[in-house]
Amino acid sequence: MDFADLHMHSAYSDGDWTPSKLVQAAVGAGLGALALTDHDDIRGWEEAHRTGREQGLVVLPGVELSAWWSGVDLHLLAYGFEPTNAGLLAILDGASSARLRRAEAIAERLTELGAPVTMESVHAIAGGATIGRPHVARALVEAGHVSTIREAFDVYLADGKPACVEKANLTPEEAIRVVHGAGGVIVVAHPGILGGPEELEPLVQMGVDGVEVRHSLHGRKSERAFDEFARTHGLLKTGGSDFHGPRMSGLGVGSVAIPRSWWDDLLNGIDERRKRQGLVPRAWEESKVDGG
Repeated sequence: MDFADLHMHSAYSDGDWTPSKLVQAAVGAGLGALALTDHDDIRGWEEAHRTGREQGLVVLPGVELSAWWSGVDLHLLAYGFEPTNAGLLAILDGASSARLRRAEAIAERLTELGAPVTMESVHAIAGGATIGRPHVARALVEAGHVSTIREAFDVYLADGKPACVEKANLTPEEAIRVVHGAGGVIVVAHPGILGGPEELEPLVQMGVDGVEVRHSLHGRKSERAFDEFARTHGLLKTGGSDFHGPRMSGLGVGSVAIPRSWWDDLLNGIDERRKRQGLVPRAWEESKVDGG
């Protein structure tokens, strides 16, 4: 049994389940650790961490950041950062505002296309979560314009489709700088979407710390190629299911996970980064989270 699933989403972004339910599912799957990586949002960290302590599961601070790079919406996974770091919280707040503006622009475009949805319905569906395209997709389904979330993306919302609006994102350099400043490490998410390993060379030069070798979108061939790339460049190797919930994925928590050796390397990398930033190594492991 592999040890850790380091890529999953809760209802604080575009997932179905609460952080507590994700932790309980990870325990049921026999995992030893997980990382909650909501999109541009770390509000679920305290709940996940508290439940993990109760259940005997290590919960690593995590977040999935969006960065605009060479015309691509690049996703970067950050791990082991200080959750109260002011610089990190500032970029997350900016990302949340940008997501809201993007949703409003998408709603306007959908009206022009004859498939209107209201922002009231989008907010109701999001329920306080950081708003993203999946919430607009659900609004399209509820309004009867499409039958499924997949159809909503295929017809209106996916990159290049008529209602897609470019999101104002960080640059990779800024994301790397802020995460490193918060004592964390940063990993290229699902790099197979970008193409082959050679596409990652500029990001290595920018200072990324690792590559998500294992992912639900990676076949065996891609996994081997990114594994070799990581070893050749001395990068950390991570992986995860990218679980959003049964409504959005047939994959379960822990269906894609990493071995204990990769996890140990990741923790050592985080310790090294935190020491360079003058932070206590793995202080989050002993953080007392009381929900207050």
